[in-house]
Amino acid sequence: MSYQHFDTFQQHLPSVQPVAGDVAELAQDRLDNLTKPLGSLGQLEPLICRIAAIQARMIPALIHPHFLVFAADHGVAMAHEVSRYEAKVTEEMTVNIAMGTSTSAVLARQYGMPVRIVDVGVARSVRHPRVIVRKVAHGTADFTQGKAMNRQELWQALQVGIDEVKRAVEHGCDCILLGEMGIGNTSAASALAAVLLNLPVAAVVGVGTGVDAQRLRRKRELIEHVVRRWYMNEDVQSPDGWVRLMEQFGGFELVAMAGAMLEAAAHRIPVVLDGLLAGVSALWAVKLQPHLADYLIAGHQSPEPAHRAILEALGCNPLLHLELRVGEGTGALMAWPIITSALAVMAETATFADARVSNPHGVRVATQGGTASSPRTVSNVDAAGYARPVARDFTQAEIDAVYKAILARRDIRVFLPDKLPDDVVERILQAGHHGPSVGYMQPWDFIVIEDKETLRALQAVVERERIRAGKAYPDAKRDYYLRLKVEGLVEAPLTICVTNDGTRGGPHVLGRNTIPETDLMSTACAIQNMWLAARAEGVGMGWVSIYEKADVREILGIPDNVDPAALLTLGYTPHFPDIPLLERVGWGTRRDFAKVVYTNRWGTQRRN
Repeated sequence: MSYQHFDTFQQHLPSVQPVAGDVAELAQDRLDNLTKPLGSLGQLEPLICRIAAIQARMIPALIHPHFLVFAADHGVAMAHEVSRYEAKVTEEMTVNIAMGTSTSAVLARQYGMPVRIVDVGVARSVRHPRVIVRKVAHGTADFTQGKAMNRQELWQALQVGIDEVKRAVEHGCDCILLGEMGIGNTSAASALAAVLLNLPVAAVVGVGTGVDAQRLRRKRELIEHVVRRWYMNEDVQSPDGWVRLMEQFGGFELVAMAGAMLEAAAHRIPVVLDGLLAGVSALWAVKLQPHLADYLIAGHQSPEPAHRAILEALGCNPLLHLELRVGEGTGALMAWPIITSALAVMAETATFADARVSNPHGVRVATQGGTASSPRTVSNVDAAGYARPVARDFTQAEIDAVYKAILARRDIRVFLPDKLPDDVVERILQAGHHGPSVGYMQPWDFIVIEDKETLRALQAVVERERIRAGKAYPDAKRDYYLRLKVEGLVEAPLTICVTNDGTRGGPHVLGRNTIPETDLMSTACAIQNMWLAARAEGVGMGWVSIYEKADVREILGIPDNVDPAALLTLGYTPHFPDIPLLERVGWGTRRDFAKVVYTNRWGTQRRN
């Protein structure tokens, strides 16, 4: 396919849609209702709101970041002394990144972030198997003598960046951090910045990786001459002008980064920028797709004179000012802990209402829509002599998921008001209905309650019993108890009343002849199934048990022979705590596991 005409070229770019500005407003409303002074998170608040708008989620999360590094050589550096380093260093440093011994690789490893190093135009063959070879050419041409690349090469480099993000998305990526490697690329970036920003060359050319004064002067003179010639022969404001600008001065790694940004934004994935090089690529890409600007996060501001002007043009406030000039994506990586910390604060900090703290702000609250005696065969015993499962139909990932749901299950009291999808509620109910029951008696029924008047009536009887229960505690503990949030009947979008019918199955239920309360045990198993299913679905569930059964029977029209075993409040929650609520607030601690497990007889501690 030919991309010689601009209309055809633009037609095949990833389509970048506007971010959800209304969600950013909801995110700011929530920030204003967190237990902190208004605006006290400074620049982190617009950062959180930007990510919320990108993801269209009031409480955003970034869990699977990917770090992409594009490497390429520049003809201008191979023909002129514009850098402190020889052109061969591009290949050598690309190998260094692949070996995990560069600054950027060390940081990515520290954060457990997958790294992809792509040779999009290194002049030499890169001698490391971890480097992905997508070489457009062996470096660009010298832009002082003509175009750095032709139209087809530009499109090919764009496609490399697009393809890499598509691959990352297939692997669950939800944030892209970009890095580059290319000796001489600050010369290309400075020339691009001068035209993109309509600034004098002297105002945008810096020392790069640290050239001396003499080289800096030659670098400025060289770029000044070529940019002046460009203005004499080209009209950058023409429909095709921005593309021709990149053909003239660009680098394959700069174009690949632009392609990666456009594809990421097309998937509503934020992009964390590094320094001058990523900034210039972004500014150029925004000329092609203006909405891209809202998907960008500036990791830092470098000392290069053009970078501040670029960030201002993009509307990005840098998170860090550390005088970094490493390149390779280091500034983006350095900013990553700040980004994740900001999102954790958004998700985990209590609102004034949730914490039962007086709200001094008066800000509206945001809403969103074999048997033991059987001999073991050799095939069923591992090298240590322990039995192995024979009929193992769970993969290791599925096994891990089961235990994760068990360990991550929490009694939730804080809910978002958004309606739960019907299919999610159906699966949770089905999980309860598939609970184990003694004699297959299945003593449970489920009443799904969404009517607000009914929920308020239930909340009133629960609140009455909560106050009454507080009288059983000494004064100090009573005050502490009454501050605890013990239910979310009004806040949650729905409540499920799980009932227990002790008469189901008749007077003689298999396995129940000596332990009559096994009906209630069975219903409890159904509730636990629902709780685990809800956790796996990302739905919070809270068990409300402070009520008189007669009150709930009357409100819900439950027969006298049926007990309301539990009121389960369900809804999405901004955060699943790491530890149970009552442990977090100091009400109690989990008992020592070793002290509750015995061998053969009560009181005989089990040894590991």
